[in-house]
Amino acid sequence: MTDQPDPREALDAIASARQAVPGEMKNSFSYDIAYGLCCGLLVAGQGLPTPWSALVLVVSIVGLVGLIHWWKQKYGWWVSGYSPKRARWAAIGLAVVLIGLMGLSIWGKTAGIAWTPLATGAAGFVAAIVGGRIWMAVWKRELAEAAG
Repeated sequence: MTDQPDPREALDAIASARQAVPGEMKNSFSYDIAYGLCCGLLVAGQGLPTPWSALVLVVSIVGLVGLIHWWKQKYGWWVSGYSPKRARWAAIGLAVVLIGLMGLSIWGKTAGIAWTPLATGAAGFVAAIVGGRIWMAVWKRELAEAAG
């Protein structure tokens, strides 16, 4: 027969693990830069001529998948940006901004404004870094409240 832990001890262990998670994650500036570059490329690529837009799309998606893989290797887990209840609103807000910038990039392409992808890509880069930091802060606060 196996020893069954006391339910209160199990809940305390879960709370302790939740409190430890934010502490083990350091805000990595290099991760932010890589994430910002991938999102900036995703946005800018929409305004590029046809052969380049497809190539940039593939590079940005592969980059994002690579970041997920790197995160899993470093921390042993991955959290979707949309799964935490409060933090998902930061992810949705970032998605709305990035989609708007993509639309602006497409508009610039159809209007013949050659510099639009540079401007929208730069804005997407900054938005991704700021949005990612906001998401992480909200998620860490949400974890701490759930643990305590």
